[in-house]
Amino acid sequence: MVATIALLVLLAAESVVAGGGIVFLSLAFSSCDVPGNTCNETLGGAVVYTGPVLVALVLVATLVVCVLRLVRRRLSWPFALVGIAAVVAVFFGAILLVDSAITHGI
Repeated sequence: MVATIALLVLLAAESVVAGGGIVFLSLAFSSCDVPGNTCNETLGGAVVYTGPVLVALVLVATLVVCVLRLVRRRLSWPFALVGIAAVVAVFFGAILLVDSAITHGI
C-alpha cells in the first residue's frame, strides 16, 4: 500500500511536469518565421492541445484502477508503474510529433 501511494504521488508530479512540457513544445513553432523553414501548424496545435489531455486521462485512469484495487486489498503498485510509463510514452510521442511537424531549411 505504501509503495502504491508513493508511486501515485510520483505519477501526479510527473503528470504535471509532462503536461507543462508538452504545452512548452509550442515554442518550437517560433522558428516557422525563418526563411526556408516549413511547419505543419495543424499537427503541432493538435499535439499541444491533446497531449496534456492524454496525460490527464492516463493519470485519472491509473488513480481509479489503483484505488479500486487497494479497496479490494489487491496488489496495485504495478499498475502505478504502468501509468508512469504511459505518461513518459505520451510525452516522448508528443516530442516526436512536434519534431516531425517542423522542417528546418538551410
